[in-house]
Amino acid sequence: MAEAIAVVGVVSSIVQLVDFSSKILHRLDELQSTAQELPRIFQHTKAELPLLRDTLQETSEALNAGRILEKTGKALVPIIEGCEEQIKVLNVILAKVLPTAGDSWVKKGRKAI
Repeated sequence: MAEAIAVVGVVSSIVQLVDFSSKILHRLDELQSTAQELPRIFQHTKAELPLLRDTLQETSEALNAGRILEKTGKALVPIIEGCEEQIKVLNVILAKVLPTAGDSWVKKGRKAI
């Protein structure tokens, strides 16, 4: 029973991380469409984030199907939490960088710089 609960916890963390990474990719696409070119600092992230997202999705499916050992699933927890923390930091950075509809032209110009 405890094994099933541990797996459910890992899978829910993975699902949340997949969702966060999808939102980040969407925001990076918005930034790229607005600026015509993605700043170099974000290019690496945009290139690798889809691979991370897909790998996490496959891992989640494997955990649900029982193809990954419980101890491996438990070992993934700190890695997933670390990734989630970094994605949240990236989201905060993008929120500061991306212009919003309510921003004045001065604020949009400052964000562009």
